[in-house]
Amino acid sequence: MPDRPDPTGTPFAGTRRRALATLGFAGLTLTGSQAVATAAHAAPPKPSRAAGDGIASVDQLRGTPGQTDGQQVHLLGYHADTPGVGGGPLHWDADSTEPDNGGTVFAVAGTATGRWKRPQTTRLDLAWFGCTGAGVDDDSARVQAAVDTLRTGGVIEAGPGKIRLERTIRVRDVPVTFSGAGPTDNDEYATQYVVATGGGHGFLLTNVSGGGLRDLVVRGDGLTGGSLVATEAVDGGRNYMVSFVNVRFKNGYTGTTLRSCNTIRFRNCVWNGFTGPYVILLNGVGNTSRADPVEFVQCGIAAGSGNTTTDNLVIDGLGGSIKFFATAVLFGRHGLWLKNTTGGSYPKFVYFEGGGFENGHGTPVLLDAGAHAQFTNVYISADNEHDNVRINPGFTGMATFTGCVIRGSGRNGLDIAATRVTVTGCIIGNNGRTAHPSFARAISGITAGPGGRARVTTAVEHGWETGDRITISGATGSTEANGTWRIEVVSPTQFDLPVTVAHGYAGGGSGYRHGAGINIRSGASRVVIVGNAVGSLADGINRQDYGVVDGAGDVLVADNDLSGNLVGPYLLAGTSTGQARFTGNKGVEQIDGWLAARVTGPVADGLYDFGNLLYLAGQRIRVVTVTRRLAAGACAVRLDADGESAGGNAVGVTTAVQTTALVAPFTVDGSGEAPRLQVRVLDAAAASGLEVQFGYQLIS
Repeated sequence: MPDRPDPTGTPFAGTRRRALATLGFAGLTLTGSQAVATAAHAAPPKPSRAAGDGIASVDQLRGTPGQTDGQQVHLLGYHADTPGVGGGPLHWDADSTEPDNGGTVFAVAGTATGRWKRPQTTRLDLAWFGCTGAGVDDDSARVQAAVDTLRTGGVIEAGPGKIRLERTIRVRDVPVTFSGAGPTDNDEYATQYVVATGGGHGFLLTNVSGGGLRDLVVRGDGLTGGSLVATEAVDGGRNYMVSFVNVRFKNGYTGTTLRSCNTIRFRNCVWNGFTGPYVILLNGVGNTSRADPVEFVQCGIAAGSGNTTTDNLVIDGLGGSIKFFATAVLFGRHGLWLKNTTGGSYPKFVYFEGGGFENGHGTPVLLDAGAHAQFTNVYISADNEHDNVRINPGFTGMATFTGCVIRGSGRNGLDIAATRVTVTGCIIGNNGRTAHPSFARAISGITAGPGGRARVTTAVEHGWETGDRITISGATGSTEANGTWRIEVVSPTQFDLPVTVAHGYAGGGSGYRHGAGINIRSGASRVVIVGNAVGSLADGINRQDYGVVDGAGDVLVADNDLSGNLVGPYLLAGTSTGQARFTGNKGVEQIDGWLAARVTGPVADGLYDFGNLLYLAGQRIRVVTVTRRLAAGACAVRLDADGESAGGNAVGVTTAVQTTALVAPFTVDGSGEAPRLQVRVLDAAAASGLEVQFGYQLIS
C-alpha cells in the first residue's frame, strides 16, 4: 500500500513501516508471515528527521526547518499524545513569510523565511488547528483562525466532540459553512459548539453572502446575554443566502437574532431552552434593513417549558416575507409576535402553513403591528388564560385564517380589534377554558364608584381588561354585584361594573372571566367570518359561552356552524349597522322572510291569500315558525300549496299572540312549477280579525 495518509489525516497501514523506520530498521522483506531484515550494507543513509515522513506533533514541526523548497513531511498528529488527529501531509515553502495561523501555515522557531504548509483546500478540519474535541480549553482562537484562513469561503468541518467558544466567532463577507457530524439532544454525542461567551454572541455574521451552519449542535453554557447566532450589516451591506440545516440550538440566553438579511433559510432546525427576552428575533431597534425573505421549514421552536417570560418568535419592524412551513412553536410566552418598536416600517408579510402553536404562557399569535399575516392549516392552542389569536388595532393590514384548528384558550379563540380580518373553514372550539370558579379571583371589596357604578377590588391582580365578560357570585351584602357583566378595568386589582351599589359589602365572592370562540371588538371593521365550525369539540373541555361576540358594526358572519356553545350561538354587543350581517348560520333561528296574511272582520274556514307573496317561483324554502293571533274567537291555520297542505300540520289560533317553532320544519319547492301559497283556516268558531305569519329560511 502506498505510504500516504487518507484525506482526513489518519495514516493508512504504511504508518507501521514509518514507525519501524523510526526505530532504526533500514528495511524489511516480507516472506510469508515472517519479516526478515535486509542486509545492513544495503540500507541507505539514515535520513534527517525533517526529510522523513514521521513528524510527531506541531510542537516538533515548529522546531524542524525544511531543507529544500517543496520538501514533504507527514505530520502524525497535531498533539503528540493523539496521533492520527489533526495530522496530514505538509510541504516546505522556502520563500514564505506568512503568519503562523496554527492550522495550515506553521513557522519554525528561529527561521524568518520558510513555512510548513498544508495542501491548499477550501475544506478545513478543526483538528488541523489543534481542537481536540474535549471542550475543556477555549477553542475560540483556533476556530477564528480557521475562519480567517478561508479568505474566499469554504467549509469548516468538525467531527464528534465539543468545541468550546469563550469569544465570539466573527465571519465577515465570505461564505463559510460550519459542518459537523450531526445534530443530537445528547450533550455527549456528535458535534457540539459550546458557547460560553458570557454576554456576547456565539457566532456573528457580518455582510456574509452564503455559508451557514449544518449538522451540528450550538448550545450555551452560563450565558447572560447575546445570541448563539446573530447577523449584522455594516457600511450598507447585508447578509444574503445563509442557510442553517439540521442544527440544534439549545440552552442559551437568546437563540438567533437576524438583521439586514435576505434569503435566509432554516431547515430541520430545533431551538429549546432559552432564558432571554426571545428565542428568535427578526430586526428590532436600530435596524435599517429588513429581514426578507426568511424561511423556516420543518423546524421546532421552544423557549422551554420553564421559561415563561421568553417569547419564541418576535418580528419587530422591517420584517418582510417571513415564511413558516410545518413548524412547531411551543412553550415560552408568546408564540409569534408581530410588533414595531423601531419607529420605522412595520412587518410586511408573514405566512404560516402547517405545524402550529401549543402550551405557551402568553398569546400564541399576537399581531400588534403589520401589513399582512396569513395562516393556513395551522393548529393553535394556548392552554392558558389568554387568547389563542389576538389582533390589536395597530395591525393595519390584512389577516387571514384558513383551515386552522383554534382551540383550548383560556379566553377567546380569536380576539379581533383590527380591520380586514377573514376567517374561513376553521374549527374553533373549546375556548374559554378558564371560565370556571376554579380559575376565579377572590373579591376583597365592593364599593360605590364614579358614575353610580360598583367598584370591585380583588385580593390579587386579576389580569383582565376592559370589555371582558365576568361572572361574579357569592358576594354578600352587595348582592346586586352578583351576575354576569362587562367590566371596565381601573387598576390591576380593581374594575367597575355597570350596576349601582345599593347595599354595603359584607364579604366573600369571587369572579371569573368568560371566553368566546370569536370576539370582535368595537373598533374592528371589514371582518368576515364564513364557513367555520365554532362550538364544542369532541374532546377536551368546552366553556365557550358564545360562538361569536360582536361589538363592531362592519362584519359578515355567514354560513357557520354555531352549535354547541354554552349560552348561545352569538351575542350582538355593539351598535348594529347595515354592514353588520349574520346570515345562514347553523345553530341560529335564522328567518329569511315571512309569509304574512291579514283577514279583517269575520273569518270562516277556507283559503286566504298572503299579502306579500302569492306564488313561490324559482326558490325552495323551509318553513320553521308560525306566529298568529285573532281579535276574537278561535280557529286553526296551516300553510297550503295549490290548495293542499304544504307539509305541515294545522296550529291553533287564539286571541293571544303565539309563536311556534316547528318541531318538524317542512320544505316547499318552487324551483320547478311555481305553487300558489295560501293560508287555510280550519275549525273557525266566531273567529274574526286574523293575523298570521309563517317564517321561512331560504334553501336555494
